[in-house]
Amino acid sequence: MFRGTDLEMRVLQVQETHSPEQRDELLRELEPHVRRIASRICRRVVTPHDDEYMIAYRAIDEAIGRYNPEHRATFLSFAYKVIQRRLVDYFRQEGRHQRSIPLSAPGAREEETHNQELVALSFERHKKEETDRLRRLEIEIFIRSLEKYGITLEELTKKSPKHRDTRESLLQVAKMLVSDKNLMQKFLSQKKTEKDLAKTLGLHRRTLNRHRNYLIALTIVVVEDLTLIRSYIGL
Repeated sequence: MFRGTDLEMRVLQVQETHSPEQRDELLRELEPHVRRIASRICRRVVTPHDDEYMIAYRAIDEAIGRYNPEHRATFLSFAYKVIQRRLVDYFRQEGRHQRSIPLSAPGAREEETHNQELVALSFERHKKEETDRLRRLEIEIFIRSLEKYGITLEELTKKSPKHRDTRESLLQVAKMLVSDKNLMQKFLSQKKTEKDLAKTLGLHRRTLNRHRNYLIALTIVVVEDLTLIRSYIGL
């Protein structure tokens, strides 16, 4: 997918040029994010056949037009909020509509509640299946993003820091990088971290260089908003 800085530059370019072709191209590339964000908000896998998908797709188009770098947020974070707002409006509208229509005929309550436990088990199984699908989608996005930096998942797993203190320190550095675009650009442009940057990030150069790939992976998880992976690593 995108590095955050690349994506935001493209959004601003679309705003500046007002080119329908560039906007359509960007929307096509953002489509996996539409599905992922909508699935996260709806807590189930959302497909292009769902109303929620079309609402989310229109919302990300809206986000392209409204995004402003002064928001001090990545485009995907901003888009998430816009999509969430539009879906919440939709859910409220649907809720009002359902409350105005009888859900069952008189006397049907016993029949509807007879298999309550079975329904609950079915719901939990469905929820697990949807979570598994969303996890596979996140892993696919993660692997593709790593490939842009020449990093494989196998290599990342082997070279991940073993000590908890090191992992926690790198998490803090990743958050710092993602919150500052200039700092992020500087980090990515240096194949070997220079002394002044290491001082700014608050870690020894040797640590930053040894765990550079792991640190890049952490920034990808934040920028791409990979919710399940973020939760797993504590971001």
